[in-house]
Formats: sequence, structure tokens, C-alpha cells
Amino acid sequence: MEQWVLWSVALYIALFFIIKWVSRYLGDYYHNKAVHLVIITKNSQHALEWMIRSYYVWNGTQGKPGQITCIDAGSNDDTLFILKRLKQRYPRLDVICFSEEPDVDEAIYRWLQTRQKNNDKLIVMDLREPDSSEIKESEEGLA
Repeated sequence: MEQWVLWSVALYIALFFIIKWVSRYLGDYYHNKAVHLVIITKNSQHALEWMIRSYYVWNGTQGKPGQITCIDAGSNDDTLFILKRLKQRYPRLDVICFSEEPDVDEAIYRWLQTRQKNNDKLIVMDLREPDSSEIKESEEGLA
């Protein structure tokens, strides 16, 4: 009986280390090597802060520095205030405001193209909420 318990513990420890080694190997192999997150925002105060904080916490646990660039497309809420406050805490957070541009989508596209030409590996998240006029037009198109 005692040998059975001893062998069970030894097998459990061996399986633990094998699974840990395999997951580390496969995790490094399949993991996206991008450490630069680009967030496109417009009136996104409800989701922005927790997303930025969780990204930096996750990268901290992985031992990566992490870089975030927030591109604001003309927010009317407290999004810019939240970004300025978070910029003080996270120095690797960049804030770009394209609200003065005549064509915001084109300015964002050009900025992303220049980053891709530099071979930067980016993760892009678009948090912009559609305008109510765009929603009405799409609903009318479906009817």
C-alpha cells in the first residue's frame, strides 16, 4: 500500500513537469510574438481602462515590457481624460489624437501602414462605437 502511494506521488510529479515543459515549448512556438497593442477608440471610456491595465499586468507576468498605442478618433466622453491619467502610470502608453483630421479612418490607416513598413508586429483592436446614424442606416438597409 505504501509503495502504491509513493509511486502515485512520483508519477504525479513527473506528469506535472512533463506537462509544464510541453506547454512552455508549445506556448513559445504558437504564441503571437507581438508586444505592441494598438487600440482605436472613440467614446470607449467604459472598456478602455481595464483593458490597458490587464494588458500591462499580463505582459508583466510574462516578463515582456508591452507597448500600447491608443488612437483616439474624436471622443466626446472621458476617454482622453482616462488615457492621460493612465499615461502617468504607464510610460509605455502612447496617445495619438486624430480628431482634427478631416478623414479619421484614412489617417488611422496611414499610421498603421507606416508601422507595418517598419516590420512592427501589431495587435489592433477597434473599440469605436458606431454612430447612431450608422446604425439607423444599416437597420434601414436590412428592412
